[in-house]
Amino acid sequence: MSSDLRVLIVDDHVDCASSLGCLLETMGCKTATAYGGAMGLRMAMLFKPELVFLDLEMPGANGCEVLSELRGLGAPASQAMVVCLTGTGTARAEEQCVAAGFDEFVRKPIPYPTLARIVERARERRPAGAPPTAHDRIGEAANLGLA
Repeated sequence: MSSDLRVLIVDDHVDCASSLGCLLETMGCKTATAYGGAMGLRMAMLFKPELVFLDLEMPGANGCEVLSELRGLGAPASQAMVVCLTGTGTARAEEQCVAAGFDEFVRKPIPYPTLARIVERARERRPAGAPPTAHDRIGEAANLGLA
């Protein structure tokens, strides 16, 4: 299983975004962080994430609006798994987010087992022909007795 999953975190709360990024890095992910919707869209174009954690309630465009723009960017950013992240999500907000096209809806703070499941699901969604990552090459070398 490849570790170098590219994960973008878009959250206007710097501490929440930074903490999640650090945790994801300990799980073997490469991370990028943006502190608002417009910055998140620019980062998505450059970083090409495979998984995006997108805060629902941000100043300016909310998470649903940012998701709509993200899906319009074209591949590969538009094909990323996108998780709605919210601290105050209601059942109605969850329904709206699912209808908007989020792949998952999660309330803050994210329990570690939930985070691990989401990361694993994003890894499984990778295309079969995706180029190997550095972690894949190290694993192959170890299997051959070269590492």
